[in-house]
Amino acid sequence: MPKRARPSRATSAADLRAEFWRAPDEALLDRKTTAAGLGYTVGWLEWVATQGGGPVLTKIGRSVRYRKADVLAWLKAHSRRIHSTAELARHREA
Repeated sequence: MPKRARPSRATSAADLRAEFWRAPDEALLDRKTTAAGLGYTVGWLEWVATQGGGPVLTKIGRSVRYRKADVLAWLKAHSRRIHSTAELARHREA
């Protein structure tokens, strides 16, 4: 009897990133999708979950989920916009 073809569970980073940005702000996203959307690794999200400093997470049983609105708020609070890398050098000298 032939083996059944299983749907591939491997999803590309580009697909996960697109899923993150298409999701509504109140969506609860898993770590893989959140990491891809932010451009970080799953390992980094796991590390900051234990050390503090990362986006707010929600535990549902053993599952960890990130509300997209919380992730975007964290990103806004922990990033800055610059116009050139020369601005970074000026901030370091001051």
